[in-house]
Amino acid sequence: MLIIPNEEKPHKARDYKPRLRPIEVFPVKVENRDAICLRDPAHISPQPLFLTSSAHLILPLLDGRNDLRDVQLVLLRRLGRLIDYEIIEDLVERLDENLFLEGESYDRYLLDLKTEFMENPIRPATMAGQSYQSDPVKLAGQLKDYYGHPAGPGSEDKIIPSKPPRGLIAPHIDFDRGGPCYAWSYRQLGNLSSAPKLVVILGTAHSPMNSYLTLCDKDFETPLGLVKCEKDLAQELINLLGPKIIADSFIHRGEHSVEFQAVWLKSVFKGEDEIRILPFLCGSLIPLVEQGGHPENVEEYNHILNTLKNLLDSWKEANGPVMIITSVDLSHVGPQFGHDFRITEGVKREVREHDLDLLAKVSRSDHNGFFRQIVRERDKYNVCGVASIYAMMTLLEEAEGRILSYDQWVEEGGNGLVSFASLIFS
Repeated sequence: MLIIPNEEKPHKARDYKPRLRPIEVFPVKVENRDAICLRDPAHISPQPLFLTSSAHLILPLLDGRNDLRDVQLVLLRRLGRLIDYEIIEDLVERLDENLFLEGESYDRYLLDLKTEFMENPIRPATMAGQSYQSDPVKLAGQLKDYYGHPAGPGSEDKIIPSKPPRGLIAPHIDFDRGGPCYAWSYRQLGNLSSAPKLVVILGTAHSPMNSYLTLCDKDFETPLGLVKCEKDLAQELINLLGPKIIADSFIHRGEHSVEFQAVWLKSVFKGEDEIRILPFLCGSLIPLVEQGGHPENVEEYNHILNTLKNLLDSWKEANGPVMIITSVDLSHVGPQFGHDFRITEGVKREVREHDLDLLAKVSRSDHNGFFRQIVRERDKYNVCGVASIYAMMTLLEEAEGRILSYDQWVEEGGNGLVSFASLIFS
């Protein structure tokens, strides 16, 4: 078990200038009181941290340029009253103890995590017991219930394909929020005459990456059993693209978007060697959006996708059907995601219209129209699956898609909305 060091914190020094790590901060209600939640999208910090809402005044000042006296002075100027030094110090200590600050405690903990991950041939099921049941019997029941849910596909569907579809889009939202929508995607695999030989999973990275795609050449653990990686093909890709394609593989440790698809795949294809996966995370294309650019003009990105596409085409000829599963959510709006409005019925309708217009382009494999719409809107709807969807359309080329299900999750207090969908491609 990894233990966070308990020595005297470096921020006790007068000149200590704490820097907050890249984290998510959003408003919540705790026992009917306004609060804020800090969450680490990389899942390095073991659990979220809940703070009083007034902490939002201090957090932006923890940028590595201010010591604690500087923070106190800025707050005095802004508020017209002095905040006790001990209050600021206690907050910084809590942040450091929970690994939300850069520094020695975080660096040592991260090094231990990376060493443990790299030496393990299996990518552990990190979200088991949190986002889905960890007990295999209970998990099987949980997933089965989603099929029969009023928003689910039911147990029978006459249009289920007899051969594997070329591609699926499935959500990556927590199961209890989007389970029936997942079921629409995986219902398409329930009556296949034969399983796909290879499933390429294009996950969405919620943490910064140094590459547009990063591969994980590990088997994925699920409570239902291992989902095995096609390691020979993974090594061939590494040989072709070099070590950069796997340099960020540690990000897979805390990223749920591939893990969730592995769980659902294992629930459908139960045999130990029935399928193999090739799991990727797709890095954000938002910097291109902000610059008004386009992925087709980025040589490195196109080289990666073209190399992968050629490799998959060759593998398919020699071994059999390849299917691509794209693990994405769509719009993220509301105060929880940086907007200054709460979720109303009007907002829900607007988001739905936007999403369905975007998905119509995806269904036509119009990758240029899809990306240009994101650029035109300056991604104001915070569509987190842009990179994964674009990569899928490029790899599938002119595949024809069909929307199976569309849904939205809305936070009870109106602080946030996340939309998601299920699509099939032939």
